[in-house]
Amino acid sequence: MARPTRTAEAPRPARALVRDMTAPGTPVAAAAPEVILDARPAVDFLVSLMLDTESELLPADQAWLDGARASLSDPLRRDHARLFGSSPTGKGLGGALVPLAMQDVGVRTSADVVALAGRVEARDLLDVVCEDDELRTPLELAVRVLDGDPGLRDEAVAACPDVIRGAIGRLLDDPAGEMRALRRVLRAWTERFAGIEARIAVMEQRDVDGRRADLERLPLADVIERATGGVRWLPEPGTRRLFLSPSYFARPYNYIFGGRDWHMFAYPIAESALDAGVAAVPAASVRLFKALGDESRLRILRLLASGDLYLTEIAERMGLSKPTVSHHLALLRAAGLVTITEAGALTYYSLRRERIAEAGVELDAVLGTAAR
Repeated sequence: MARPTRTAEAPRPARALVRDMTAPGTPVAAAAPEVILDARPAVDFLVSLMLDTESELLPADQAWLDGARASLSDPLRRDHARLFGSSPTGKGLGGALVPLAMQDVGVRTSADVVALAGRVEARDLLDVVCEDDELRTPLELAVRVLDGDPGLRDEAVAACPDVIRGAIGRLLDDPAGEMRALRRVLRAWTERFAGIEARIAVMEQRDVDGRRADLERLPLADVIERATGGVRWLPEPGTRRLFLSPSYFARPYNYIFGGRDWHMFAYPIAESALDAGVAAVPAASVRLFKALGDESRLRILRLLASGDLYLTEIAERMGLSKPTVSHHLALLRAAGLVTITEAGALTYYSLRRERIAEAGVELDAVLGTAAR
């Protein structure tokens, strides 16, 4: 399990509306992996705890989320922020429960997540967070600290990537206390989540049922691109299983997780899978026309109409900073106008021409793609 996208390492452009939780350097598969298309409310339960951006929820659910957060006591809010928060300067270890949950077929509901947390120990979280071979040294040092060698604490923390140093330090300083806090937060949140869980489970299953035909007739990369709204996955050696799990709370984001031999996309649930009674204007349409309502974003699309480009190339041609271009690409990706493809340590962007066609002849004229 790795870092949030906004803290990606220097050579890699920030990946727009994607939260990548896969350990740096984690190997992925040569042969076609086993694909598991699965609706699990347990994933949405955990994603709802990790949210640090605005999701596209139905009004009633946004009101529920605001009320549920406000109803937490001050100590629980502090525990929640410490364990599930994510920022450019660091993140908590609560997200390590997602890989543990996904690899246990019995963990399907929020109550199952609480039960799982009751079984795991501090060492289990360390194993997930430091699963990559490059983190073997900090893992070995941290385990020795837990086994009774506190003198190695500072060395273990210093060997960790910046983004998890604070969380690892807190876990090593008080493993029992951190695990108790994690379980407290999960118990409190499942009490609140229980009221909406059954309805979310129905929407997730509706999404999965609608995608089974795609899985049977399309190449896997196309299935993933459709589900994620523009993330192009290239198989790499090592991945044996690929989980595709719809998430209501992720909308319009993708949360990406992975381990040594598996990969997971918690992708945004389809508009068609939402409950009846949604507002007349679909959120996807609002995203599309918001994305198009800016001169800089139209210029980016025009550049991509001529071919694929890296973030640095777009920034140079636009005369804008990389963070500014990343922000524009985030909105274009969320609107389904741009595809992100990872090739080794590099990420490049492509125009999704089928979405351009859907946007109308006016957009074709602006981009000059009508005759292509």
